[in-house]
Amino acid sequence: MSATYIGTGVGNNLITETSFEQDQKGVVSYTERIMVPASVSVVTPTLTSTKSVNSKTLRAVSVNVTSSGGGFTEIVTTYQGDGGINTLQQDGSNSTGEEPIATNRNFNVSMDGAPSIVDLSGGRATLGLDGLVTGTGGALFDSEGGFLYFTKNAKYKFFGVSSYLNPNLVYRRSFSTAITPSLTSVGRIVTSTSDFPSVTSGATWLCLGISYQKKGNVFDVTHEFRASGPNGWNTYIYGTAVSAPSTS
Repeated sequence: MSATYIGTGVGNNLITETSFEQDQKGVVSYTERIMVPASVSVVTPTLTSTKSVNSKTLRAVSVNVTSSGGGFTEIVTTYQGDGGINTLQQDGSNSTGEEPIATNRNFNVSMDGAPSIVDLSGGRATLGLDGLVTGTGGALFDSEGGFLYFTKNAKYKFFGVSSYLNPNLVYRRSFSTAITPSLTSVGRIVTSTSDFPSVTSGATWLCLGISYQKKGNVFDVTHEFRASGPNGWNTYIYGTAVSAPSTS
């Protein structure tokens, strides 16, 4: 009995089937089915293997090896990517968080050319150590200059106001790499790179967290960053800026 195999030879192997697919997002999937004679040692692709297909560099995402009774071992490998080994996925979100009113950028000195919040409320009043109040302004401070609260004398309905809603801008990026991720940037101010979104002038980025999961020889990694207000994150609290964690 004879058998006929159709395909392209790779050494002593036969490529019996290939498929190529690219979706609307630009993600390429390429599957290659190879038959290896039993007399030839099987070299199984690993999940760090790459292949150039149509000028695109793809990474192996699944490998299936099956030995048949016909004297061949079948290897089915699927490669994916968008042209690079590290396919960077980006996600941005924003929400509003409640912050103390005294942290508002316009609280003491307006940054927008209008009167400050303290001035709008009627000015400053100071509570002395003797319990006496100096001044009739609507913003009450302690003897050391710390803001206490807005009094009943406060104008423009500031009486009772203790906080404001501050936008929180969060940027996440996910990718795969064969290198063990470093966690040294967590909790630090980082210097933004070209993939970071544009934010208001003066704002800086804080690395909120780095998470990863090892799958075979590859790490799936996610970085999360939060943007500050226009004054930047306080370097006395978070330290001077360090390089943003690498995506390679």
